[in-house]
Amino acid sequence: MEKCIMNRAEFFKEMSNSLLQTVKSVYEPFISDDLEKVENAADRVLGITWYPLLEDRGQDPLLEMHYTAGKPIIVSRYGTNMQVFDGVCPVCSNIIMLSTLYSKGKCLNCQKEFNFNTGIGELKLYSLPVKYKQKMVYVGLQTSPKQGDKHA
Repeated sequence: MEKCIMNRAEFFKEMSNSLLQTVKSVYEPFISDDLEKVENAADRVLGITWYPLLEDRGQDPLLEMHYTAGKPIIVSRYGTNMQVFDGVCPVCSNIIMLSTLYSKGKCLNCQKEFNFNTGIGELKLYSLPVKYKQKMVYVGLQTSPKQGDKHA
């Protein structure tokens, strides 16, 4: 007959690990609900509205333009990394033209370019927030203030 001997330090260590795992499994659903509520509140304060952009299939083209909520949005994929940019030139407010062959975007008015593979160029694009939910990609756009709103 073999006896299993555990010293006090090992016993208390095992007890604390078990207790932490139990507490974590009990409170995890509540914490995730609270985190979602905090995210929603932050979105309201920042004026961000989430719009469905595309279904995440993983085999979409590397560079493409989408129109969401009346705004041009550039989706750039490099491997598993996806970035979403505002499709309007920040200098002259023209829509950026894409060259999928060279993975570049160019403003035809001010002649500034941006290479999406290297991330280099004189055209400084605004990155947009993205979130994934149930195999759908959502883009966060700031809502414009209402015309009667005096706090804008």
